This record gives sequence, structure tokens and C-alpha cells, in this order.
Amino acid sequence: MVATSFPNGDYSRVLPIVSSYFTVKDYQRNAKEDYIQFLIAESEVKDKFSAFLKELSNIGMVAAAKRSKYVSRLMPTLSTMRLSVDDGIVLTVAKMQRQMPKNKYKRSIPALLFIAAICLVFVDGILRSDSPFASVQLQNPLLLATVYTISLIGILGIHELGHVLANRKYGIKASWPYFIPGIPGILPTFGALIVLRGNMTNRNVMFDVGIAGPIAGLIVTVIVSIYGSTLSTVITVEEAQSIENLGPLPYGESLLMMSTLHLTGMVVEGTVLVMSPVLFAAWLGFLITFLNLMPAWQLDGGHLARSALGVRWHKVLTYVSIAILFALQFYFMALLVLFLSMRAMESAPLDDVTPLSARRKVMFFVALGIAGMCAPIPASLTPWA
Repeated sequence: MVATSFPNGDYSRVLPIVSSYFTVKDYQRNAKEDYIQFLIAESEVKDKFSAFLKELSNIGMVAAAKRSKYVSRLMPTLSTMRLSVDDGIVLTVAKMQRQMPKNKYKRSIPALLFIAAICLVFVDGILRSDSPFASVQLQNPLLLATVYTISLIGILGIHELGHVLANRKYGIKASWPYFIPGIPGILPTFGALIVLRGNMTNRNVMFDVGIAGPIAGLIVTVIVSIYGSTLSTVITVEEAQSIENLGPLPYGESLLMMSTLHLTGMVVEGTVLVMSPVLFAAWLGFLITFLNLMPAWQLDGGHLARSALGVRWHKVLTYVSIAILFALQFYFMALLVLFLSMRAMESAPLDDVTPLSARRKVMFFVALGIAGMCAPIPASLTPWA
């Protein structure tokens, strides 16, 4: 740490602003890494932080507040004289990073990926419609593939739209959704994501942005599941045994999906359900909701865990989630989360001092329950089903 007795240059305007909002006990400038830290008194960061950030942004600065250890030399010439606080509120102020303007080719990437995803999902729909059982209700395979495409892209799109609307509500800049094309006949899409170009103000904002996508996507998934089940059919066990490649899904059905099947009367003793392509789209929707709500890494559920329980429990739940993914035989996803959690930077709100609201803490455990109800249970783990 390179300490200076008084901030100079661009930072000379920061001290008066900080002092007008908080009681400053000490401050020091890190000239090497170009930021300034303040040790502030216990105060209502929650009520003042948003206005404080707005005023800082007018001079091209941004701040982050968190509880941490603070060590500062009171007099640079006497290294033995130090101010040390083990659990103080430390405010770090730095210059905003300037974002390079995107060229027209980079701006078109989300649109190109969206078109590619639609095309590949439609091809996947054609492949899945090539069956007399698939076209029981919709005889035209092109129409069935179109409904399948609208259903699956709709689930992904509404999920990301939930994030986009939450970001806009809180004034957080974000990219358009990046749809990730998959492999027709196997997995038509690997989901979608958005890239944040701004910071979460506090834990409440992080929670709201994180939960908005899965809830929005789940609502559409349930609707698609009910409609898709009406397009499906049931056959006798003897018929099923005589048809090649008509085994159960490798990961089985989730509790929510089974509930919709019971609701529409598609669970009949002594019969086998043949899923329509549209019902398969709903199955993927429940799977996506389950994976996203896992309280791990920087998944949506990881943001919920980070905002509700803090850094330590977020790390613990990340490894618990990896173990659950292995147990449910989602080996690739488990390894991916493990690898990325060891390399990716921690995602934290700017105001990491103000705790999550009580209502949102309750919603966190509700979200965990939803994740469990959306989890497809492998057929090998449910031999009685």
C-alpha cells in the first residue's frame, strides 16, 4: 500500500463528497493501483449509498462499500504507528472504466446468434417431428416444428427478458441476450445469457436481477408443459417394447412436470407416455430453470446465495451444488461449474454492507425449493417409476 497524506489530482474532489455523506475516520490513496480507500463510521449506508454513487458518477468515479480489515499508517515517517480495524466499513473509490465503443460487427453478434439458434432449434424440431406419435395432434411436421421452436425459444427469451427488465428497472446497463446454438438431434441449444455492463448497487438489486429470469422463464415453461402434454400421447407397455429407441428420458421427469402431466390426465397406469416435441421443449425449460437456480458460482442461484448468505456460504453452496450435479449425473455441468468457480472473479454488489431484506431471504429458500421441483431425476435413480 502506497499511502499519501492528501488525495490529489482527480481524487481531490472525492473527499468533500464522501465527507458530505459519511463520517470519515481515515483515508489513504493507493497510487500504484489508482484508488482511494476510506474508513467510515457505522452509518446508514443503505439510505445514502445510491445518492452517493450518483454524485460520484458526475465526476467519473465509482465506489464499493464492504466490511473488511482496514490498516493504515497514521504518519508515513513512523511505520510503527498504524490504525488497524478488524471489521470496519471500508469505502473504495476508483475511476470508472471507460468502455470502448463497439463496432457494427460486434453489435450484430446477438442478432446473428439468435437467428442461428432459431434455425437449429427448427431443424431439431423437424427431426423430432419425424414420428407417427409426434404428429398425433399436429399432423403437419413443419407446423409442429414451428410450434416447438416458438416454445423453446420463447422459454429462453422470456427468461432473459426477465433479467433485462430487472436491469432496466435499476438502471443497470446490459447487453442483448446471446443465444447459444446447440446440436440438432441431441441438444438444440445451450441456453442464453446477457453480459452486464454496469454494477449491482446492493444485495437487494443483485437478488432481484438474479431471480427475475428463472421465475419469468418458469411461468412460460409451465404453460408450454400443459400445452405440450395435450399434444402428447400414451401407448401400452407392449407397444412401447416393440418400438426401437423409445426408452425413458435419460434424466427422467421433474416433480413440476409430473404435476402438469397429472393435471392433463396423461399419467395412466399400464401405459407409457410418448412426449411430443413441444413437451420436450418444456422438459428442457424445467432443466434450464433447475440449473440456473443452483446456488453456485455466477449462476442465477449463485447470485441469490451471494446476496442472501454472503461470501463464505456462497462458496460452500457452490461445492454442494457441484456434488448434487454429480449425483444427478450431470457430469459435464458439474465439471464446468467447478472449473469456472476456480477461475472466475467473485461477483459482488457495490454496497456489500447493507443486508438483504427479510422478504428476499425467504424468497431465497423458496427459490431453492423451486430448483428441487424442477430437477429431472435420472431414471437409474428411480427404478420404481
